[in-house]
Amino acid sequence: MAKRTRAELFQIVRARLDGVRMLLEEMDEAAAQELIEMILEARRVFLTGKGRSGYVAASFAMRLMQMGFEVHVPGEATCPRIGRGDLMIAVSCSGTTVTTVEFARISGESGATVVAVSARPRSPLTELAHHTILVPVTGKDVKKRYRYVLGPHNNTLFEEALFLYFDAMVHSLLAREGIPEKRLSQRHTNLQ
Repeated sequence: MAKRTRAELFQIVRARLDGVRMLLEEMDEAAAQELIEMILEARRVFLTGKGRSGYVAASFAMRLMQMGFEVHVPGEATCPRIGRGDLMIAVSCSGTTVTTVEFARISGESGATVVAVSARPRSPLTELAHHTILVPVTGKDVKKRYRYVLGPHNNTLFEEALFLYFDAMVHSLLAREGIPEKRLSQRHTNLQ
């Protein structure tokens, strides 16, 4: 296998960043603002996803906790029962991830509001949701449309864009609620 030079590696990074930027520009800003409102109104926030989508969801959960929100990740030993007044944010590129769909179903049946974050506007997950954040990375033209150097799947673009999308929400929440950025550091775990 041929070695890649530093210049070739950074060409790939630039192409990926350009693809993420173009994708984020296509996403619905009003849907993001609505999700921010839902987070602010929720009694507690739950985030779920599997695989790399789960890592992105857990990263957002950590940031929300650091800002002072009561946040839980299903599957963790300290996760309480979900119910009325709670918000479940379920992340799945395909919208078919079995555990994620099941957690969304249970959440809705328990009276919680369900937000689907998915690449597919119609899927088992979005059918259960009260609100959907669409990350449009489906279709055969993704590589061409976003001039994107794909990872193993279109999911790579989904996850990379979503990480930045959620981080932008964090900054929006900090500014809107007047939460000092130092709170993130103060509430960051010291058990590492």
